[in-house]
Amino acid sequence: MSLPFKTKLLVFTAVLGGFLFGYDTGVMSGCLVALEDAEPTWELSDSRKEIIVSSAIWACAVGALMAGFLNKILGRKISMMCGAAILTGASFIMAVAPNWQSLVVGRALDGVAIGFVSMTGPLYIAEQLPNDWRGPMTVCNQLLITIGILAGSIVAGIFEPVNKGWRWMLGLSCVPSTIMFVLFIFMPKSARWLYFQGHVEQAKAILIELRGTEDVSTEMKEIAEDFKQTAENEELGGKGFQVLLNMMKNTAVRRAMVIGLLLQLFQQFSGINSVMYYSATILVMSGASSNKAIWLSTAVSTANVAFTFIGVYGVERFGRKKLLMGSMTVMMLGLTLLGIAFIVINNSAKSMEVEGVLECVADSCYSCVQMDECGICESVANGLKCLNKNTLDSNITVHCGEKMEIEDVCKTKESWLAIVGLVLYIMGFAPGMGPLPWTINSEIFPNWARDTALSLTTFMNWVCNSIISQTFLQLSNAATPSGAFFTYCAITFVGMCYFFVFLPETRGMSLENTEELFEGKITFIGLNAGYEPKKTNNSYD
Repeated sequence: MSLPFKTKLLVFTAVLGGFLFGYDTGVMSGCLVALEDAEPTWELSDSRKEIIVSSAIWACAVGALMAGFLNKILGRKISMMCGAAILTGASFIMAVAPNWQSLVVGRALDGVAIGFVSMTGPLYIAEQLPNDWRGPMTVCNQLLITIGILAGSIVAGIFEPVNKGWRWMLGLSCVPSTIMFVLFIFMPKSARWLYFQGHVEQAKAILIELRGTEDVSTEMKEIAEDFKQTAENEELGGKGFQVLLNMMKNTAVRRAMVIGLLLQLFQQFSGINSVMYYSATILVMSGASSNKAIWLSTAVSTANVAFTFIGVYGVERFGRKKLLMGSMTVMMLGLTLLGIAFIVINNSAKSMEVEGVLECVADSCYSCVQMDECGICESVANGLKCLNKNTLDSNITVHCGEKMEIEDVCKTKESWLAIVGLVLYIMGFAPGMGPLPWTINSEIFPNWARDTALSLTTFMNWVCNSIISQTFLQLSNAATPSGAFFTYCAITFVGMCYFFVFLPETRGMSLENTEELFEGKITFIGLNAGYEPKKTNNSYD
């Protein structure tokens, strides 16, 4: 069944939130580099940079929690429009920020809005699409996130040499957010949300328009049955903490909640942020100059986009569970190879003798680059020198000959191992573990709990994102980069084992029937795992 133009436009409008989510991620690394050069009076220490970055991440978590309340009261459409409006205002505040504190305010507002759209976008798509289109179109939200990351990297590369270019980098996000706001004016509200608000005929009219057929009786019947079940238990809907308590009492929802939270936790704890953090460094090891790091990270973002198309194609063809198992298997291979690569590269680098200069006292390439403030100056005539990156005066230049070039890492012939590991990891993450937590979470909860459940699972994602971002360097220093990657591999293995046993397949099921997957006792494990449906209409034990 093909989708009407209005339905396609609806998906495009909703996934613009994913694009903005990705753009913010992709542009920020280049923006920090440009900020440090363009605004010396701001005295951007490492702690201030961390505040600028983390303010948005924690605000995303807060925004995700707020979105649950807004979705229940105002609906999906209005919640997305609120997010778009705040994003537009935040981009203006960031673009004209007179100091770093103002930039933090803009980043915080930006984070709240991204929290709105990251939670609401997949939900809106899932509720408006027919069963056989729901998976691919929800994965499209992740595809737009990866395209946004790529676009952010390209914009950062273009404006990095421009005077005050960082203001353009952050300000340009107002363009897609404005487009999203305007398009949402013409988009319909969620049919399921309208039905639960008592607007039955309006809900039916929207389904007819979005399906391109008058025959929506089966879907309306499923929504009606779900509404009847909720109405029979007046306490089920509840308000505030009452909803959360009812979710914990309900066996099926409780089981679904555990899976939903763990999907988001393992997505982040599999090390995606750390791998992306190291991507430019790994590529520089292969022989490229470090001053091209921004453009090198663009190459990684491009690969992320390309492999996400596999998820769009495979989510209905292979099913959610098979795709997730394959994804996590390839991720573990990539993480293992990255860990081995860093061991080999570091052992090779330790054998490369250097001459320490001034405060950068080092006897090997490896010990030099372990110090954040130091780098290697490579000269054919004079060998390798360990120098302070911030004290490149004429006296130091003499040590390296006429051409001065600081390298952030030590080049070795084994660097190809790290590149293969990086590509393998991205190849695994992009089509599966990247989009599927969002897709599955938008499907496994009943209507009465869906707003609160998605709010909590999205909150989990952002909290874990922040934890990984703030602890990776400590883990890397304590256990070495190899130890960090092996740790992420072990965590991914634990997650794969859990989902192999407990995650049921939701492909082709209506949103109203997925609750049945988590009722009763677990009957078998593996790719067809599930729970035996209870033969009772009682929602509680």
